[in-house]
Amino acid sequence: MFIPDGRVSVSARIDRKGFCEGDEISIHADFENTCSRIIVPKAAIVARHTYLANGQTKVLTQKLSSVRGNHIISGTCASWRGKSLRVQKIRPSILGCNILRVEYFLLVSG
Repeated sequence: MFIPDGRVSVSARIDRKGFCEGDEISIHADFENTCSRIIVPKAAIVARHTYLANGQTKVLTQKLSSVRGNHIISGTCASWRGKSLRVQKIRPSILGCNILRVEYFLLVSG
């Protein structure tokens, strides 16, 4: 991530790729703050709905659930080792549908 007065480095991983409603996502992440500002590490489950009709595309993005960490001051690092984020009730993806695409992803930022 680039911030005008420095950089914030984020390296994150999860233990698997597929989750169901009620599952806990265990997030392992390292954050390094070399900018002059205080940052707050965050993670969110995001849904992206893409609608396709008459040659037009409409995309809606929605944050479903999120978690925050402690503030990281300038010049320091922090780690998450198993920070939990619960998967809330979600609509299933519709495979093979030509007019609607539903995607879910995990967004980790500092």
